[in-house]
Amino acid sequence: MDTRPKKPGLIIRIVDRDPDYLRIEIQASSHRFSGSARIYAGLTDLSEFANEIAGFPLNLQDRRTFEFGSPDPGLAGGYCAVSFYCIDRAGHARVDVVIEDDNRREKVESAKFGFPVLAADVDRFTFELRQLEQDQRAEAVLEMAI
Repeated sequence: MDTRPKKPGLIIRIVDRDPDYLRIEIQASSHRFSGSARIYAGLTDLSEFANEIAGFPLNLQDRRTFEFGSPDPGLAGGYCAVSFYCIDRAGHARVDVVIEDDNRREKVESAKFGFPVLAADVDRFTFELRQLEQDQRAEAVLEMAI
């Protein structure tokens, strides 16, 4: 089964619900690279992520970063860090992704890449993240800008 997003970008979905955590799957891809990880997230991590990136970008120096899971190999689950920033004076934006899969069953695999995004798509994505946490079904999608 192909686990890459249908369109390049970032997809977050909940794959397991527990009273103490959410198990999420993050898939990310550009035109050339892709990766996915299943991560143990806090119950409010999706809305915290949405709050962190809401309104991006405020100015040309605006940079927002959020991490899911831990890169510590002694902890269960995968890891993902996303960084949003502007790449030029015109306000074109990009998101960089670092993603590491859970290493309990196999050798650690990781990917590091980025892709352009539109501010309007980031706004829609923040709404979807909040809905995902509230409804705990469906997915939040941030498509790569073309």
